[in-house]
This record gives sequence, structure tokens and C-alpha cells, in this order.
Amino acid sequence: METPQTTLPPAPDEDLSVARWELAWEKHKKSILAAVAAAAVAGIAVLGWWINSTMAAEAAQKLLAEANGIEGYRAVVEKYPRSMPAADALMLIAAAQREAGDPAASTAAFQEFLQKFPKHELAGGALLGVGQNQDASGDTKSAMATYQQVVTQYPDSYAAPFAAYSEAEILLRGFQRDEARRSFNMVASRYPQSTAARMASNQLSRLGAQPQQPPQPGQ
Repeated sequence: METPQTTLPPAPDEDLSVARWELAWEKHKKSILAAVAAAAVAGIAVLGWWINSTMAAEAAQKLLAEANGIEGYRAVVEKYPRSMPAADALMLIAAAQREAGDPAASTAAFQEFLQKFPKHELAGGALLGVGQNQDASGDTKSAMATYQQVVTQYPDSYAAPFAAYSEAEILLRGFQRDEARRSFNMVASRYPQSTAARMASNQLSRLGAQPQQPPQPGQ
């Protein structure tokens, strides 16, 4: 004859824990359910934002690819003003305006780019473009200041060595040979791997000088 199984009552501590949990649930279930619902709504909102952003980016890129000329580029900027294709479009507008012989309009496009995309990887290039337009227009004083701003504000950008080189060229054109020589040497020593450094070295050779090597550690 089998001995009947006896179910032991829960331990007092376990009873107490369950009771406390049930009490806490009854007391806070509305706020807990509300928080869960809010999290779900937020998740749906984030997903919706991501989908919309992705679709907008794809549409902006498509519009840019189909654009032909300044009017087409401007349409991208106006329809998708903060998108990356809009940033590309502004750079294309600035280049097209320069080629069309309108440095003022080109500068305005570069400045619009800098206003809307100050942290963009091409921001240094846009500021360099402003300086080049100023230089081409004969405003060498403003161009010098802009080139110095590129070097100071965007020291690690691809534009910095070209800005420094352009500043040295202005000095050379102004027959300030000693100042130009020092500036070319700075470009060659500070940006040794850049195209601007090779150009500066060539200028130094024409000026009868050799690039100075930067001091080695411990010297």
C-alpha cells in the first residue's frame, strides 16, 4: 500500500515574500503598466522616426543624383535642408557658382554650408573655399585671415595644409620673400605627408632654400 504524499506548507519567509510582492503589485500596478505602455509607445515612435529618416535620406539622395545644375541642387537643399545630400548639394552649388564667375554667390553657398553643417567633415574645405573666393576677388587681406582661421579652427582637416600654403603664396605674390619662405617651410615641416608640403618644397627650391627638418626627439 502506497504511502500518500504530503504537501508541505510554504516556509514562513516564502509566504511573507509572496505577500509583499502581491501587495506591492496591487499598490503600483497602475504606474508599472503605464510605464510599460509609455515604453512601448516610445519604441514605436523611435521606429517610426527611423523609418521616416531612412526614407527621407534615400529620397534626398535620389533627388541629388537626378539634379542637373544649380537649380536642381538648390531643390535638394530646400526640400531636405538638414540632410547629408543637402550638404553635398551646397558644395556643388558653390563650385558651380565659382565656375560661372560669380565668387560672391559661391561664397554665400559656402557660408550657408558652414551655418547648417558646422561639424561636417568638409567644413574646413568650405571655409577654404571662402578664402579662395576672397583671394580671387583681390581681397587678399580677408583671404589671409580666412586661411588662418582654417588652420586654427580645422587643424586636422585636409584643408588646413592647403590654407597654410595659400597664405604663403599671397606673401610671395606680395614680394614678401622672407615671410613666404618661412611660411612654405612651416607647411613642409608641419604637414610632411600632404600634397601641400610637396608644393611648398618646390616653392622653397625656386626660392633657393631647402625645407628645414623638424627637430628629432631628444635634440
